[in-house]
Amino acid sequence: MRIAVQMDPIDTMVVERDTSLALMVEAQARGHEVWWFTPHALFFERNRVRARAQRVSVRLERPHYEAQEEAVRDADDFDVILIRQDPPFDMGYVSNTYLLERVPQSTLVLNRPRGIRNIPEKLSTLAFPDLIPETFVGRDLDALEAFAKRFDQVVLKPAFLAGGEGVIKARAADADFPWRATKFMEEAGREPIIAQEFLPGVTAGDKRVFVLAGEAIGAVMRLPQGDDFRANLHAGGVAVKTELDACDREIAAAVAPLLAQENILFAGLDVIAGKLTEINVTSPTLVRELGRFGGADVPKLFWDHVGALRG
Repeated sequence: MRIAVQMDPIDTMVVERDTSLALMVEAQARGHEVWWFTPHALFFERNRVRARAQRVSVRLERPHYEAQEEAVRDADDFDVILIRQDPPFDMGYVSNTYLLERVPQSTLVLNRPRGIRNIPEKLSTLAFPDLIPETFVGRDLDALEAFAKRFDQVVLKPAFLAGGEGVIKARAADADFPWRATKFMEEAGREPIIAQEFLPGVTAGDKRVFVLAGEAIGAVMRLPQGDDFRANLHAGGVAVKTELDACDREIAAAVAPLLAQENILFAGLDVIAGKLTEINVTSPTLVRELGRFGGADVPKLFWDHVGALRG
């Protein structure tokens, strides 16, 4: 097969832990051609979706790639296109999914563009009120303050960023809370913000539960470091070995019908103290860490499933 990965520039990969790289290396090991392009390299003209792409050979150590050729190709020249660029999930991201929906069905696009669009990673959890922390979404300052006063502390989150970016902790009892909340909303622009009760259990870790074809196949725990409550690796968190527990499986089973409905093959669920906080469908990470801890070989399982979908 000819595989293309739509992703952030290949030079920016964190080679030691990049999931997209692991998927590319496994595809190459199976004899598939491997190409990549950025979302900005995708375009539509004369009723065709096309991309300026680069064919590469890849490996899991530096230098992690070697360019073979560059060409403008019709998107349906590829058997499979993986959508793997990181958020922000802004209108640029959304517009790109509309272009990818124009790719002929002979090409398998994963995760499905419509599914990515329909499952905003933080807001989609609202469909599972019994599984999530107490949550506020909106821009009304008085309503936000009334919500925050119900808890000792709350976490304020931008709706469409990733990696813990922009996430802060605040206390409504503090005199500067209205000012901090107002500034937070201003920085969010026109988008709603998310507030959730702070879960002290985050000190014990933020668990990433991997779901492939509707089944929970493993988990990795991320631990916050120092004074930072955020456990994301991008924010300095550290990955450690963990196991799936009954709560993780219950959450995965609850979310699975939504993933199936939206044709999401691979997702990462974030769970803190038994509560679902995110459903990651754009570019789920931590696959390499799972493998290092002796867990499932996700790239192998992923391409086994893709091969079955291709027939």
